[in-house]
Amino acid sequence: ICYMNGDVIASATEDDPVWQHAMDFRRRCAKVVNKLGPLWRAALFLSLSERLTQSFDGDLDYVIEGDVVDESQEELRLGEIERYDVFATAMQRLGIIGIWNEKPILDGEQVKAVLPGIPMGPAFREVMEEQENWMILHPGAGSDFLIEHLRNKFPDFVESN
Repeated sequence: ICYMNGDVIASATEDDPVWQHAMDFRRRCAKVVNKLGPLWRAALFLSLSERLTQSFDGDLDYVIEGDVVDESQEELRLGEIERYDVFATAMQRLGIIGIWNEKPILDGEQVKAVLPGIPMGPAFREVMEEQENWMILHPGAGSDFLIEHLRNKFPDFVESN
């Protein structure tokens, strides 16, 4: 079930530009998180650490605890930490955490049944990747919508050769 502005929406058919923008962001984040898998949190902390180190490199030599420079640097550090926290919260709310464990809606045999003319090899991989992208952009949507999408996207494979 997906929500937008407190209302339940059908992710397979939603055409609101705000929703589409959110799903594009979800797709871009999911591509990275899929590669990181369960190490995403460690990667986020490493990125934040690197960012904080780079941002304040050399500036810490002249800081006296409690002075104006120290306070402004603390505000900058907290702001940077907050940006990363907002990003992690967005990933959680968009359902990206754990996406690396998500199984395809249609397995290989089911894809062959839906697209009987599909050859094995690069074309088959392209269809499976399209399924993965579609699932990311349409969380919680059912197989009927996916089947329709794949048949429209790959019309050359709908009929067996």
